[in-house]
Amino acid sequence: MTTANARLIVISPQELAAGFRLAGVDVEVADSGEQAEAAVRDLLRQGERGVIAVYGPFLADMDEDLQRRLRSSVSPVVVELPTGIGTEPDHLRRTRLANRLQRAIGYHITFGDDES
Repeated sequence: MTTANARLIVISPQELAAGFRLAGVDVEVADSGEQAEAAVRDLLRQGERGVIAVYGPFLADMDEDLQRRLRSSVSPVVVELPTGIGTEPDHLRRTRLANRLQRAIGYHITFGDDES
C-alpha cells in the first residue's frame, strides 16, 4: 500500500459509527475489545498505513503486547478515541493531543494558554 492510499479508519461501537460515517470516515464496527483487536490485527496484516482510531475502552481491553506495538507504531499511527467523558485536566489533554499529532504528522504542535 502506498502513502497515497493512507486513510483514516475508526474502530468504534455501533452507536458511534453513524456519526463517523457521516463525516466521511471509514468505520469498522466492533462490539467488544476482542472484536476491535481482531479488526486492528486484520488492518495490520493488510499493511494499512494511515491512521487507525480505536474507541478507548476497546483499546484498553487489547492484548498488552499489541498495545505496546501500537504505541510505538508510526505506520499506521494508532490513536485512542476518547469516550467523551472529560476526566483529565486540560493541560494533560492538550499534551496528549499534541503528542498524538506529532506522531501522526511528524511535527510538534503547541497550543496557546487558555484564557480563563
